Amino acid sequence: MFTENRREAVYKRIRSRDLNEGSGVMRFFSIGFEGRNLGLMDSVIEKMEDIRFQGFKIEERKAGDLLFINYMVNDSDSCESWSELRDALKYRIADILSDFIVNDLQHMMIERIIEDEYFYFENEDREQIRQEVLNAVFEGKESENRFNQLREKWHDPIRLRILEHLDTHNELIVEGFIRFRLKDFMKELIETVDKIVEELLVEREYNEFIKLLRYFVEIQEPKVREVHVLVDDDRRYILLDDSMRVINNDILKELAREISDTEMSYDDLLISSLITIAPSKITIHGCDKIKNTELLNTINKVFRGKVVMSHEGLYPQN
Repeated sequence: MFTENRREAVYKRIRSRDLNEGSGVMRFFSIGFEGRNLGLMDSVIEKMEDIRFQGFKIEERKAGDLLFINYMVNDSDSCESWSELRDALKYRIADILSDFIVNDLQHMMIERIIEDEYFYFENEDREQIRQEVLNAVFEGKESENRFNQLREKWHDPIRLRILEHLDTHNELIVEGFIRFRLKDFMKELIETVDKIVEELLVEREYNEFIKLLRYFVEIQEPKVREVHVLVDDDRRYILLDDSMRVINNDILKELAREISDTEMSYDDLLISSLITIAPSKITIHGCDKIKNTELLNTINKVFRGKVVMSHEGLYPQN
């Protein structure tokens, strides 16, 4: 790890060379990157290429574990223009680094958060979580919106903090700036990643549960070939067989009694009843009366290819 003492030593060496005697150049700012992130530095250099046409020079210099991009101009220009040039460069750097932090660095920061916050997972599980989070962030609409909102919220505050830093410092080490000056941003980023991971784990558990229910259905012989599901005025479910007669056997009666003994809902009772009967076909009548879309999705997933949704109602025969 690059210690604070070593960083300060680097800063002093660079500050002592701000004006290179006899070199004919004036160094304004130095932007530092940790050695492991040189690919990120190349990205920043590419974004800053246009300043070469404005009279600035770009120099790369290694200092310990850090690599600096130094921005310079010819010192043959009048001193009066140095202040204007420095301000112009300062705002350009702030624009690019703020964009860089909330956009380009997002992938790397998410990976590092998963590595640090979920170290207790096995390597294989952690890698799967990493991939699922990245897919959710860059391909899932809801998760992507969260990060878009985060970028919009933090872009301007980060830009302002970079400007404040460059007002009093000629050097800025990107990773250190994020670590010490953007703790609140990182806290919110970690919370966002945590929410996505939690949702992914819940979804993974749900999918495993669906597989288990599907297995129970597949290993059973259907007790009734076709089941018709009706919703009564009390939002309770009535099950009919393929002769349109109410299914009311001993097993379903026992399931119904469990409602009074547990927190089992009518939705849970419906799922349990259908799994117990294991029909070859299910027709849900008046499906628009069922407001619990998750219930309908679960039935569709467990009995895949066997479910028909109907908006028409039916009445059981006596």
